[in-house]
Formats: sequence, C-alpha cells, structure tokens
Amino acid sequence: MPTTVRFRKVKIPHLWSRNDSAQTALDTIALIKRRIYQGIDDDGRRFKGYSTKPMYVAKKGARLSPKGGRPSRTGKSIFYESGYRQYKHESRRRVQGGSNQTAEVDLTLSGALVNNIVPTSVKREAYSIGLSPAVRHYGYYVDDKRGFIGLTNQEVNILSNAIAARIRKKLR
Repeated sequence: MPTTVRFRKVKIPHLWSRNDSAQTALDTIALIKRRIYQGIDDDGRRFKGYSTKPMYVAKKGARLSPKGGRPSRTGKSIFYESGYRQYKHESRRRVQGGSNQTAEVDLTLSGALVNNIVPTSVKREAYSIGLSPAVRHYGYYVDDKRGFIGLTNQEVNILSNAIAARIRKKLR
C-alpha cells in the first residue's frame, strides 16, 4: 500500500507550498529507485534472492523475451532448470563491467514496476507515494514480499536535510 510522508511535529512555514511537497515527493521516488537498483529493501537489507524453482516461460507475450534456457518440446516456451533466477539472468541485457549494472535482484524485469512508482496524493503538509493503476494489480503483492515502497532511516534523513535546505533557500 502507499507510503505516506507527513510533516509531523513541525510547524510548516507559510512559504512552503503544495509544489514544494510535490518536488519533495519526486525526490523521494528518486531515492527509492536508487535503492531498488542497488538491491536494497525499505528496511535497508538486501532483497531476498529470486526463485530457483524450475519453470517454463512462454516465448509469446513475455515481458522479457526469454533467452538461454532450453526450448520446450512444443517450441512455444523455454525451460529454465534454475527457475526465475536463471531466466532473468540470461534474458536481461548485461554488459560485463557496464555502467548500467544494477543488483541481481532489482525488481526490474520490464521496468514497468519501478517506472510506475508515483505520488498518489500531494498536499501542502503531506504526500503519499504508491503505484500507478498500471501495476497496482501485482505491485503491492511484490511490495508485501520484498518491501520497496517505504523509506529507510537514511532516506528519511536525506529528505529532512533536503526539506531544510529548500526552506532555507526560500527564506533568503
């Protein structure tokens, strides 16, 4: 479910606007995405590894075109003896030592989940971060299994400093 960031125990200056909260919501999303790509959950721990249970992936309609593995007898799917972990590792584009490297578990198959983390509500004194309708049907299930929408203590500190800096700038 969405994570709400509320400014509590702080008297919000009148110079702080809904637009300031909207910008801070986008900053929050950037922090969350950066952490996800590092393979870290919202408790600051590494994501649990992907499943190694054997599986088939249909060639037609797959979000990530299956590569590697072993073709099925019908030729309509690919068998991965080492499960989703093997499918994702062999099918995604990785350049050895490339600058686009992310953690092995980064919640990114097609990019749809991570790219649909959005502000769901923005007010002057609070904002909520959640998932757009395009991925809600499975995204909150993934969040239950591998918490990613919340904030780590370090991220809360980073946002607090960013908010303080934004207010200081407005006071000048």
